[in-house]
Amino acid sequence: MTVNQNWTDNGDHDGGVSYGPGYTISWQRGPLNEAGRNGAFMIEVLESCREQMIYYQSSKYACQENIEALAHLERAIASLESRRTRRANAGTLGTHQADT
Repeated sequence: MTVNQNWTDNGDHDGGVSYGPGYTISWQRGPLNEAGRNGAFMIEVLESCREQMIYYQSSKYACQENIEALAHLERAIASLESRRTRRANAGTLGTHQADT
């Protein structure tokens, strides 16, 4: 069983927790520029999943499904990196300012 709780503060995302058998994630609460570093970012969790998948794929558990899952993880990470770059260039990275 997995549990995901997302919190808001005046309509803005304010972190949350996700947990299940063998894992607990405490998500970043508040904008990085205001709250400082206090939780996980989605991209980091996906990067950890990617590294685990690479490990599996380099073992006796290698298979086509792992290749497909790894490709999807790579695309998700690339999309989030693109978003981070775009927001940094717009001066909105680390804030609650919405994309325009």
